[in-house]
Amino acid sequence: MAVEQIEKRKKTQDPIRIAQLKQAINNEEYLSGAIYHIAQIVSNKILGIQEGGMYDERKLEGRR
Repeated sequence: MAVEQIEKRKKTQDPIRIAQLKQAINNEEYLSGAIYHIAQIVSNKILGIQEGGMYDERKLEGRR
């Protein structure tokens, strides 16, 4: 899933987006959420869960 999404994105760099990400990684809440998201994706892959898990359910419920 993640690999497919990356392949769909443009190959060119967006300097504005890069600057935004540089600022975001200094935000503890953003960084915590990003780590949680990555851990959830990896857990779903290991467990063989497709398009599910806590992260997606929370997103659908509007908590994120």
